[in-house]
Amino acid sequence: MRFPDRLTRLRIISRVLFGVLFSLTAASLPVLAAAGLASTVLSMQAIDCQSCGMAAVAKLKGSEGVEEVSFDRDKAELAVSYDPSATDPATLASSVGELGYTVVVGEGKGRYLPDVEFSSELDVSWASRDGEAVDIEEHLAEGKVTVIDFYAKWCGPCRLVDREMFSILRTRDDVALRKVNVNDWGSPVAQQYLRKVPELPHVIVYSKTGRKVEAITGLDLQRLRAAIDRGASDG
Repeated sequence: MRFPDRLTRLRIISRVLFGVLFSLTAASLPVLAAAGLASTVLSMQAIDCQSCGMAAVAKLKGSEGVEEVSFDRDKAELAVSYDPSATDPATLASSVGELGYTVVVGEGKGRYLPDVEFSSELDVSWASRDGEAVDIEEHLAEGKVTVIDFYAKWCGPCRLVDREMFSILRTRDDVALRKVNVNDWGSPVAQQYLRKVPELPHVIVYSKTGRKVEAITGLDLQRLRAAIDRGASDG
């Protein structure tokens, strides 16, 4: 009896393995098709912080038919993978709406609340509008207390700082506000000044003479007012 040589044996084994793998793959295709997931994007509108998006993520993760969900902080959008036999985009949007948010199906429609608008007579300007690097001390207002406000559109407490500063600036002409839009923790200006800062808002108060009075991390409006008063008494 003649036995096949080594090359022939390898060819036989390869054909057998290919046949087995093909059979297994063909058998699994109907199962995969039956379990196919769909995806959608839900845009959150007029939200004031990234926490709103995380609350929406938690809500959807507990919803029937949802497989995966994530929040894009910059776009204010939710990306959802779901079982179309159990739910649909309109139902998912309605579920998030139960939290009190306005949600629409489709990408490119997410947005945060607009920034507080400061009237032109107030001494307010932007030292950095989109996270670009800046020397903040070049933006100090001569003869005034200068508040450097590091903020981001996704920071809810930052809006409270804006409102407080709006109130202060309307009643005091010896205070100036310089806004720094951090944009993202990895931005150039964040790398300059916020490497050891764990959260926003972050404000730095300079006195009338340009002396650094205090840096305040987190929302503490009473401390902010006190620092401004100390800065005003300097010189």
